[in-house]
Amino acid sequence: MKGLTRLIAASLCCVLVAAGGASAQTGDRLTDKEVKALLDAVDKGRDRFEDQLDGTLKDSILRLPNGEVNVARFLDDLQENTGRLKERFTSEYAASAEVAAVLRQSTAIDTFMKGKPGIKGGSEWDSLAANLSRLAAVYGTTFPLQGDAQVRRINDAEAAEAAAAIEEQADQFKSAVNREQTLAKPAKDGLKSQADLVKNAAKTLKSRLNDSKRSTSEARQLFAAMSKMRESAGGLTQTSLALLGQMQAPLTTLSQAFGVAMPRN
Repeated sequence: MKGLTRLIAASLCCVLVAAGGASAQTGDRLTDKEVKALLDAVDKGRDRFEDQLDGTLKDSILRLPNGEVNVARFLDDLQENTGRLKERFTSEYAASAEVAAVLRQSTAIDTFMKGKPGIKGGSEWDSLAANLSRLAAVYGTTFPLQGDAQVRRINDAEAAEAAAAIEEQADQFKSAVNREQTLAKPAKDGLKSQADLVKNAAKTLKSRLNDSKRSTSEARQLFAAMSKMRESAGGLTQTSLALLGQMQAPLTTLSQAFGVAMPRN
């Protein structure tokens, strides 16, 4: 039984420590509405940059180490991909693949622009690159995009669904703890109170996500409550521990969404 307890605790720690690495990238998580505004800024910045490019350059074919590039066609592709990204991004779909396509194309432009100091459109590109860096951070990566870097965001609806799952599971865990026959009453009451804290924290987080409000602080509160509940989980039967373990999947989703790690023991 102790082995099972340690296994569940270790699994949760692995999930949540990994989230700590993402925290440096994502910071305070943007809402879907804020991401949509950022996508608009990227598209407008792309338009301004293209307008400022010299017409001769736009009509040229560049001979690069990886082959020839038709500049006009390349810019058209970027415009199309940026427009597709704006259209497809919703609360239910984060459009991670579309973001990756835009970042990869923009990385190629960034390499070219850095090799041409003083080129017309340079200031406009710098402004666009700053927003592309913000967009990359939202999707857990950096700009310029490196190699096959993962580009991934958990949008509000998916994160809210994970919070709702934890809210329900905390209730189930509390009921299971209440049925524990060998657990001392003070320990049982303490665990039930902690389960209520987890449930309420998950409910608050779910509500803010559904309202598209900033909620990184609420996510941290949920993870802190989960940590305290986990620390007190010794002496439980396999049934109760299994319910505790079921929280790992939605916690993984929230750790990816917020880059928030559970405080260590």
